[in-house]
Amino acid sequence: MAPTAPRPGEAAGPAERVDTAGPVRLEQPVHLEQPIHLEQPVILWHTDPQRGRIVAALCPLAAQVGVRLGMPIAQATDLATMSGAVIEPYDRDADRRALQSLAIELQTELSPQTAVETLQRFKWAGRFRHDPEAILSEIQGVTHLFSEPCEVESTPHQRTTDPERAGELGLLAAAAKILNRQNLCGRIAIADTLGAAWALANHAVSESTRATSPGRPAHQFFIAPPGRTETALETLPCRALRLQGEIVATLDRLGIGTIGNLMRLPRAGLATRLGPALCGRIAEALGEVDEPLIAIAPQCEHSATLELEYPTDATDLIADRISRLIGQATTSLHPLHRGVLRMRCQLELTQHPTLVFETGLFAPTLDQSHLTTLMLGALQGHRLESLVIRITVGVTQHAALSSRQPSIFGPDFAASSHDDWTGQTEAARLIDALSGRLGEDAVRGVRASNDALPENAIIEFPMTAHRINRAVKRSGRGPTARQRSAAAAEQIDAPPPSVQRGFGQGPKTTDLGRRPIELLPDPQPITPIGDGDSGPGSGFPDRFRIRGRVEPVRQHWGPERIETRWWSGPLIRRDYFRIELENGSRLWIYYHLGDGTPAEADMEKRWFLHGRFA
Repeated sequence: MAPTAPRPGEAAGPAERVDTAGPVRLEQPVHLEQPIHLEQPVILWHTDPQRGRIVAALCPLAAQVGVRLGMPIAQATDLATMSGAVIEPYDRDADRRALQSLAIELQTELSPQTAVETLQRFKWAGRFRHDPEAILSEIQGVTHLFSEPCEVESTPHQRTTDPERAGELGLLAAAAKILNRQNLCGRIAIADTLGAAWALANHAVSESTRATSPGRPAHQFFIAPPGRTETALETLPCRALRLQGEIVATLDRLGIGTIGNLMRLPRAGLATRLGPALCGRIAEALGEVDEPLIAIAPQCEHSATLELEYPTDATDLIADRISRLIGQATTSLHPLHRGVLRMRCQLELTQHPTLVFETGLFAPTLDQSHLTTLMLGALQGHRLESLVIRITVGVTQHAALSSRQPSIFGPDFAASSHDDWTGQTEAARLIDALSGRLGEDAVRGVRASNDALPENAIIEFPMTAHRINRAVKRSGRGPTARQRSAAAAEQIDAPPPSVQRGFGQGPKTTDLGRRPIELLPDPQPITPIGDGDSGPGSGFPDRFRIRGRVEPVRQHWGPERIETRWWSGPLIRRDYFRIELENGSRLWIYYHLGDGTPAEADMEKRWFLHGRFA
């Protein structure tokens, strides 16, 4: 199940069965300092770099008076003045914390495998803001716990007469109760795949909307019958597949308005013209490709909880209790010889959602003072909306310690009794401190990737965000028949090791100088100078015009063929060469071969400079 972010707007959600809660309508905003009556319209604004202050979110009452997303706040103020609307700045961080808190509550009461939706680099079509708005839950195996029947009105995507699905209806009722407690209105969907549940929760049309009780928000429910995912998605718009705006705009120009029309077209043609991302989304929605669900809050095996004797907001008292709980939570890690990599703290409040904050470490450690400093630093970035009644500290990720003995006689004889005996270096402590102050995304490292293109050889990653295998694997299937046939075809098409292509022989992996020291951010076109055509089968050029200067070539080595795979987008094929100029400098250049289709013009096959060796 997946519910969307608690914000002024609309809510939605997906289930494998995946349950999704989609955009959430905020009846009483939880981030505003002054209490607001339900009859007051609520408008939130943010500053756009180009348009200034615009409407970022609004409640249904504000929409009824004509306010729309993206409208200038001055115009929205004129429309809402007569109705006594409340206009406040949009707090993006508070919105995300509220969504995280709601996800934890759903995880505790409905399903342990719950996650906030994962965004991509681009904004999905139909989304006004590039922020998470849905929560996803894997409900396979937990529906029997909610077998009591509930009153949920039928929609075109629901099935209420099958007794075997009584647990799904009971789970929908339980999710609605959780949203009611926070005055949120949700669109909740259940389907066989994550993509299908997300699409129904965000874009399905409900025939009826009914409040569960007077004064309570109205929820919308959608259930796709098992095994009929394609039918359930047929009438939904193409943007329900979580596509980039440019792809949806192209489909609209072609007259392809629904997912049903899109699925009737051949996949091979779609991948060639619109890219592999579109076919990937279709495969995910239909269950042909598994889409992992990464739990946001794995169950903490090493944790400690303290119920306060009386509610308090005294920061010094809270800091002392957090420090004690850190010691209790890490005690069980000592005999395992493992240290903390990520730690989470939850503060349950009297009148507001649970406050959750966490910190990550570059290297595992059991140094309580260091952990306490990091956690209290994370706490400083949050404001207590109300009194704290319960504190929970848990270790969400741990790893084996790399121990070192400071002295041959043991730690008691070390120069300082405060030395971290777990082997964490000063560099690791510096990275932890910077990440705590600046945020995890601000302190980044690089690692090698599996991409064949040299410009994509490395990827950046937050240095304190360690990869962890929390993805939910829905099946243990091996390679599909299509994958096996593709691998066999690749082996058949591969040339024998003795066959040489192009001008000569490519470098071996043992060659120390086969990769340049400097790689240009963007390949620069260069012009070959010589008689006739230059390229494979025509002879290697003896001169190149590089940045306006004619450079004679003394010798060259190559080619080395680098090309992308068919599933990673448009085909890119290059023949790379190492050349030595008369002035002694060595360059890394390539000949662009195109996509291999006869329709490609010869003028697109050109030489490029990509790197320098010295």
